[in-house]
Amino acid sequence: MDPVGRALMKLTILGSGTLIPFPNRGNSGYFLQTGKHTILIDGGSGALRRIADYHLDYKNIDTICYTHLHPDHIIDLIPLLFAYKHDPSVDMPKSLKIIGPRGFQTYFNQIMDIYGKWGLSEGLNIKIEEVFRDEIELEGLDIICNHTEHTEYSVTYLFTENSGNSLFYSGDTDYCEELVQSAKNVDVLMLECSFPDERKRLGHLTPSECGKIAAETKCGRLILTHFYPEVLEIDILSTVSKYYSGMVDLAYDGMEVFIDA
Repeated sequence: MDPVGRALMKLTILGSGTLIPFPNRGNSGYFLQTGKHTILIDGGSGALRRIADYHLDYKNIDTICYTHLHPDHIIDLIPLLFAYKHDPSVDMPKSLKIIGPRGFQTYFNQIMDIYGKWGLSEGLNIKIEEVFRDEIELEGLDIICNHTEHTEYSVTYLFTENSGNSLFYSGDTDYCEELVQSAKNVDVLMLECSFPDERKRLGHLTPSECGKIAAETKCGRLILTHFYPEVLEIDILSTVSKYYSGMVDLAYDGMEVFIDA
């Protein structure tokens, strides 16, 4: 809550790095608290432990949003479900909504064939919804999903509270027009920023591309994340500022972001 009692969206960065082991930067994972919901956005290896490290309560998660099925964004689903089954402090029955790209249901069925009898509580009611270009309405919150250029079915997420507060998360992506249009005028734009400009890789963004996207979307604030080690060796902010004059933050694990339109 802010000083006058309004509910704010709060985002906690669980992991600002990649699958490459790097000090103090875990795999992708983000913990979003809104007026009505607690949402895990992606969740690679270590995300569950980071939730505890930052004094957040994993038991409150009611929704999970996955951008794509690469392991550095999704692998901690099994530890999460295993914890729900074996933690006596988890109130059952419990409902969990999982939103993911096309193919998620097949992926889930396959991992349940392996781990289901150990990791799935009978009291846990999981509802899976696959998305591509879709809108989902939760109580007090709209989630708009659109396609982006990374894998065949990668999706972005735009979270907008009824109060107007908004957060856009790109997941892993390359520059594309649909990404820009999906994030127009958002309060907080969170983009991956994987590699230096001179080491550009297909399916990922560079600092210059992030600056251009922020300028084109006219976002209120830009947060960069998903850093490979080599991009951390350069002056990211100077490059971004050539294109975008607004507020820019480099995400770090444990960073808290309060979003107020």
